[in-house]
Amino acid sequence: MASSVQELRDLLKLAATLRGFAAKAYRADYAHKLLRAAIELELRADFLAGHRTSDASSDRDRALHAPVDLRI
Repeated sequence: MASSVQELRDLLKLAATLRGFAAKAYRADYAHKLLRAAIELELRADFLAGHRTSDASSDRDRALHAPVDLRI
């Protein structure tokens, strides 16, 4: 799971960098290309965040954080 979270962070960081480059671009067509690439990266990150696969580690994590009924 850590690698998928890091991948999302990297995608969004790259998208932000591209948007910054687009803001400084002197040609409108070049800025448009940069913005389009940033949008595609953000859409990809959104898709990956919504379609995370469950694996054995998430089942283990869920079990570790299960509520406990404790009587004294």
